[in-house]
This record gives sequence, C-alpha cells and structure tokens, in this order.
Amino acid sequence: MGETGALAGRVAFVTGAGRGLGVAIAAALAEAGAAVVCASRSVEAGEATARAIRDRGGEAAVVALDVTRGTHIGAAVADAERALGPVDILVNNAGITLDKPTLEVSDAEWDDVLATNLTSMFRLARAVAPGMIARGRGKIVNVGSMYGRLGVARYAAYCASKAGVEGLTRSLAVEWARHGIQVNCVAPGYMNTDIPRAALADPRTRERFLGKIPARRIGEPREIGPIVVYLASSASDFMTGQTLYLDGGQTVAW
Repeated sequence: MGETGALAGRVAFVTGAGRGLGVAIAAALAEAGAAVVCASRSVEAGEATARAIRDRGGEAAVVALDVTRGTHIGAAVADAERALGPVDILVNNAGITLDKPTLEVSDAEWDDVLATNLTSMFRLARAVAPGMIARGRGKIVNVGSMYGRLGVARYAAYCASKAGVEGLTRSLAVEWARHGIQVNCVAPGYMNTDIPRAALADPRTRERFLGKIPARRIGEPREIGPIVVYLASSASDFMTGQTLYLDGGQTVAW
C-alpha cells in the first residue's frame, strides 16, 4: 500500500490541499507517482503544497477553488485538466467544522457546513465522472469523519454532513460501479492538525480526549496517506462503497 509507482501516469485532484490532511494526502499521492492538482481556496497555501511536491521530484499544479461556489467547480476541473490532463483520481477532502449549541446555529452556518462538507463532494464527483465514465475507470475518495457515525453534542451540522458523505459514497459507488469507477470513504478520528492540536495543549482536555481512544493517542496526518493511495490504486479495484475508519478504535469503543 502506497509503494512508489502505484499511481504512475495518473492525475489526482485533491481539494483542501493547502492545509491539514490535504497536504499529507497530496504528498502521499505524489510519492506514489501521481501528478497532483492541489486545489485550495488559498492559492498561496496550495502553491506551498505543490512546491513541496516538485522539490521532491514530483509533478503538481495549483488551482484556486472555493468548493462552496458551484460555478467555481467546473472551471477548476477544466483548469486542472489543461495543466496536467484528465482527472483519474478525485479526493474530496475540503471541509469545515462547527462547534456550537444547536439552538444557536444559524441557517447560514448550517448551510455553510453542508455546502462545504457534502454538497461540494456531490458537485465535484458530478464534474469528473463523465470523463471517468468515458475512459472506463476512475477513483473517488471522500474524506468523512468518525463524527459521521457518532452522535456528538454541539456538532449537529458537522455530524449530519459527514453522515451524508457516507450515504453519498454508497450511492455513487452503486451507480458508477459498472463504469469501472470505485467510490470509497476514509473517515478519520482525531488527527494531529490545527484544531485538535490546540485543544490537546490543555492537559485536562488531552486526558479526556485520549481516554476515549483505545490506542491512547491521536493520529498523525501521514497515516492517512497510505490509505488514500490504496483506495486510489488498482489494488482496491474490487472495493467500492466502503468507509474505512482511521480513529485508533474510537468508533468501536464508543
């Protein structure tokens, strides 16, 4: 899983590639041989990811993309294909969270979380699927969350959006399997990115978090890369519609 060359000749399109897990995913895909389109709302952040890939001898391009704006998606995919070629692998990674009592969540906040975390995945899959269908192959990897399976207070919008990601994954997998397209989901638990890292700086919060995780640690961003590479490679051609939890056993023990 993740051996160099597994994705040689493939073009991968990664959303949210300018920060967090997106950086690690883009790097892993490039290490496996893919040319990577780093899609990011911040062109500067996306360029930093692409530059790191190029510095290691990989091929990368950057496209500006606000995933909440439907009109941006078709243009971003077209820009990506002009730069590197047809998209073989789509990684829907961009996402936001919202920690707030449900009675205080506004319609605009709810809509923003759903648009970013779920609707964007539908629109991007719809944008790349015609080319994949024409070529008779394709890989779509949606990044969900263990919160899509768990009930967590104050996270109604986020939990709903990530549960929707799993439902979308299953539906697209069934519909497009006959076209040689596999659609799967990887659902991380607490990972060592900005928000959990800040929370874990407090010893009491750290003890509370880690007490829920059988592995007694949070995940490292580099640990998601090999899973995405596997789901993007021919090794997973007979796997579709599945969600893989990367959470140290938390969803099992909840």
